[in-house]
Amino acid sequence: MDHLTADQIETLRGRLQDERATLLGHLPDATAAVNTTPPDVGDVQDAAAMEAAQLTNHTLEEHERARLSEVDAALARLRDGTYGVCEVSDEPIPVARLLANPVARTTVEAQDQLEREQAQLGRDEEESDLRRAY
Repeated sequence: MDHLTADQIETLRGRLQDERATLLGHLPDATAAVNTTPPDVGDVQDAAAMEAAQLTNHTLEEHERARLSEVDAALARLRDGTYGVCEVSDEPIPVARLLANPVARTTVEAQDQLEREQAQLGRDEEESDLRRAY
């Protein structure tokens, strides 16, 4: 975290804390919407629409919980002094990247490399599946 000034750290901490509070404020609403008993359903289309809405709310809640986990992990890195350091290369993550995405764990270059490796793994698995099929 040596590459970050005290002001930058406080700005980033504030953004993370604000996002955490926002996410926590949304989660009870999403949970309540999913758990409410639907009114008497008029027909199959109404039932399908209700089910689709519940699935959407559940998906949003899962996304918000995952983001909350990322925010909490970033706040933990701030506390233990490892925030802003790439988990792949140990290089400092540029301030501009952290301001754009305060939960970033990698530099752009390291993230690109990880994505290329994952894509290659996926292609390798597809080829292996095809060979097994024949």
